[in-house]
Amino acid sequence: MTHLQSCGPVQNHGTGIRLGLEGLNLQFSCIGCGNGVSEPVRAYRTNTQSGAETFGRPVLHECKKCSLVQVWPPPAPEALERYYVEDYRRSGLYGADVACAARFPKDNLFYFNRGNSIAELVSAHVQGDAPRVLDIGAGYGHILHAIGQRFSKAQLQAIEFSAPCVAHLESIGIEVHSQPAERILPKMEGQFDLLIMSHALEHILRPKELLELVEQSLAPGGVLYVEVPNIPREALTKYPDHPWAPRYDEPHITFFSAKTLHSLGSSSGFIELFCDSAGPEYRSISAIQYRMPPAKSSLLNLLPRSVFDFLRRQQFTKGARVQEREETFYKYGGFRIWLRSIWRKPAVS
Repeated sequence: MTHLQSCGPVQNHGTGIRLGLEGLNLQFSCIGCGNGVSEPVRAYRTNTQSGAETFGRPVLHECKKCSLVQVWPPPAPEALERYYVEDYRRSGLYGADVACAARFPKDNLFYFNRGNSIAELVSAHVQGDAPRVLDIGAGYGHILHAIGQRFSKAQLQAIEFSAPCVAHLESIGIEVHSQPAERILPKMEGQFDLLIMSHALEHILRPKELLELVEQSLAPGGVLYVEVPNIPREALTKYPDHPWAPRYDEPHITFFSAKTLHSLGSSSGFIELFCDSAGPEYRSISAIQYRMPPAKSSLLNLLPRSVFDFLRRQQFTKGARVQEREETFYKYGGFRIWLRSIWRKPAVS
C-alpha cells in the first residue's frame, strides 16, 4: 500500500500514539472536499494490537457536504507507514503465507481470480497494444500479471512498501518503486496509459491530492482503475459479512459508496466510464454472528498449520475453497463486496 504524508510536527493523543495534528485545527475537515461539518457515525474498530496503536480511538464521521465517511482524527503518517511496512502482511495476513514465485500466479487463487476479473473488465478501455502500466499498492502482482497476459508488450511497474511483496514482485520481473506515490510519480519519465489502484485508495490519508497527482501522471486519454471495499454509510451500523471480506474496519481511512467514489473521481478531473459493485454478495448477519471469529482463523488457532493445509486439500473442503475460476468475482450489481470504477483522463482537445 501507499500513503500521502501530512505536514507539520506531531503530538501525543490518547494512548500516546503520534497523530500529526499539532498546529492543525482539530475541527473535522473532510479529506474529500475540505468541508468542515460532519456527523458522527460510530466508534472506529480495530482488530489487532498494532492497529490499535496506529489508529488510537477515533470516530467514523460522515461529511455533510459530500457524504464521504472517514476516520477522524486520522492516524499519524509515520505510524501508518510503519504499520503498512511492518505489520500489514505480518504472520500470514492478507495472503503473505501463500505468495510463492514458484507457483505464481496460482499460488493464491483469491488474488488470481481477482486479478483476472479486473484485467477482463479494464482491458477493453486500454488504448494501444503496448500500454505503460503502474499499479499503486500492487501487493503480490496478480493484477499486473493478468494485464500482462492480455498485453504481451505492456511495460509493468509497481509501487509497493511491504517487504514480502517487494521481494515477490521483483522475483517475477516487475520493476518496483518503494517510495510514497507523491514522491516517485513526479520523478517518473513519461506518462502511463493505465494506472491501477486496487484496494489502495481507502488506505490513503489524502486521497484527493493523490488522485490529482495520478491525473497528471496519466497520458491524455489514459485510464485509471480503482477498486475499494463497498461500504456505504448505512452498512456501517449493520453487520454485512462475507468470508472474503474483512469483519473489521482496520486499516481503512475512508469508507466508500458508489456515490462518494464517483464524486471523488469527478472532482479530481476524471471522466467516469464505469462504476458498479462487484464480486461475491454480502449477506446480513446478526450482531452475535458478527462477533464470532471466522472459521478459518479459529481452525488456524486450534490446528497445526500442516494439518490445516492437509484439510484444505481434501475433497470434502472443496466447497469452502476459492476455485480456479470463481464466477462470483466476475459478477456485478446489487450489494456486492467491492466497488469497481474505471475513469479516463480527458484527451487533449
